[in-house]
Amino acid sequence: MLELIFTALLVASFVTLFVKNGRVAAVISLIASLLPVAAIIDWGNEFGLKIFSFGLEKSMDFSIAGITMHFSVTALAWFFGVMIFFLIPPIMLFSYSFFEKNRGFFPFMLFLITAVFGILLASDFLTLFFFWELMAASSFILVYMGRDRKAIISYLSFSVLSAVLILTGIALIYSQNGTLLFSNVAFSADEVTVSAIILMIAGFAVKSALMPLHAWAPFVYSKADEPFVAFLSGGLSKMGYYGMFLMLFALPGAKILQQYFDSTVATYILALIGAISAFIGTLLAFMEDDLRKLLAYSSIAQLGYIAVGFGIGSSLAITGALFQAFNHAFFKSVLFLAAGAVAYRTGKWKISELGGVAYKMPFTFMAALFSIFALAAIPITSGFAAKWLLYEAAVSNKYIFITPIMLIASVGAFLYSFRILYGVFLGENRHDDIKEAPLPMVAGMFLLVMPLIIFLIFPGYMLDMMHSALVNAGIGTVSHTNYVISTGMASYNTIAVVVGMMIAMIPAFLIYVLRKHRNIDFKDNFLAGEPYEIYGHISMHAANNFYKPIEDVLMPYLRKGATSFYMALYNAMGRVSKTVRRIYTGLSQDYAIYVAVFLLIIMGWLIW
Repeated sequence: MLELIFTALLVASFVTLFVKNGRVAAVISLIASLLPVAAIIDWGNEFGLKIFSFGLEKSMDFSIAGITMHFSVTALAWFFGVMIFFLIPPIMLFSYSFFEKNRGFFPFMLFLITAVFGILLASDFLTLFFFWELMAASSFILVYMGRDRKAIISYLSFSVLSAVLILTGIALIYSQNGTLLFSNVAFSADEVTVSAIILMIAGFAVKSALMPLHAWAPFVYSKADEPFVAFLSGGLSKMGYYGMFLMLFALPGAKILQQYFDSTVATYILALIGAISAFIGTLLAFMEDDLRKLLAYSSIAQLGYIAVGFGIGSSLAITGALFQAFNHAFFKSVLFLAAGAVAYRTGKWKISELGGVAYKMPFTFMAALFSIFALAAIPITSGFAAKWLLYEAAVSNKYIFITPIMLIASVGAFLYSFRILYGVFLGENRHDDIKEAPLPMVAGMFLLVMPLIIFLIFPGYMLDMMHSALVNAGIGTVSHTNYVISTGMASYNTIAVVVGMMIAMIPAFLIYVLRKHRNIDFKDNFLAGEPYEIYGHISMHAANNFYKPIEDVLMPYLRKGATSFYMALYNAMGRVSKTVRRIYTGLSQDYAIYVAVFLLIIMGWLIW
């Protein structure tokens, strides 16, 4: 049956390639996207999610052209499968209204789903690399559809870099072991193996937009179609962390690195890079006026926390990292879809040109609001539980430099979350002529919000789902019940938090009900009661240049960052290419001279 899922996905991909009607293609894609979900549900009977079973096999070998691909489902693959494949049907549902015509989104998304399914089930490095490249090719075509030159070049360049790093690492592993099967690979603390581990982690880090390998993300996230970007940020970014977990803990590379360097310096560097990503990504996010780029930098920042957890390496830290990965998958997908819904109705992307959208699009606002709360780690959300575990892990392991960096980044998350909340949805109403997003869009967003609500109340369910993956990798688990997470320093009780928040809201509710108040015009409210005529037509939009004093101080330091470095490198390579190209004159006498000079050099070298 497993081969039927691969076949059905590929057939659906080719069918939708020739379907011009976007609605028909969306329905076909939605049905096809449910197949991996069904497989994940079936395998859940073995890993803690017991619903029903189809009797789907858990392993398969497939031979083609003399090469055998090995597939098997592991606890790690299953957990990441839950995280990623449950995103896709709601995104396809959202796309039903977003794409009136099939411009190629649906077939290549299905190719992409097939590739991700293959990566998670791969049980040897060759199979993993094959599907990794299929994922890169499919996602590149989806980026290419955005027709933005910088996005296309940056994504292609970094995808090639990722492939070269991973392939080189695989070649080094094969040279040491003579096999590519995960189960037969034996790591040893030597230079070749350590180089392979570092190269592969760097290759996977490209997909996770970990600094300084993040430079492609702002261009791609701001120019590609929103349903694809929602999956790119929410789903594909986790594939990089799947690869990192595989190399560091499942195989296990982290222990080899610690043995080779006789310290935790290598994993500490990963944690430090993650913290810096969280910090700088946050700074860039709250100064960005383009909503898509703001969310792109926010993704870089939020993904950095996962690297911190992997770098610390304790059971508490890795649990928090996987919890953060799951939360990010859903709240960032909702935010990108909400941004797409707003642009679908207003045609605007700049925060300074938006405002008051919530009054016309209340359901989109509600979905975005809950996702913003989870992103900012408000105590009543599952986002708080994940980051609390990470903070406690950093404090417990005495990461005295990383902990304050993360805390500052968390404060910054409140700052740019306010910009999204106020600048886009509240504030001055500028769009009286719009209406709520179409029902499929709203339904897709709310389906993605549901897991955030479930794990808000039952965080223990999340820890149950990752239990087998942690145990199989030799990592301890965190004590918990359905409602309570207990660590060495404190306990987090979701019922107590929810009840406490409700009690705290009672005085505010009573004041609102009992105190006399008057209904006022929106402009009166926006300007705190001051006459609108005083300001004429000058916008008092609080989200426009709201953090300009901070921006004036920080931007001179941030402007010459990784993006500038890569652009300088790109321009330098362009100049070298133009110089080399001059030798191709098209004149036969010039080529004859080249051949003669080459032969003379060879003869001189042989004589020497």
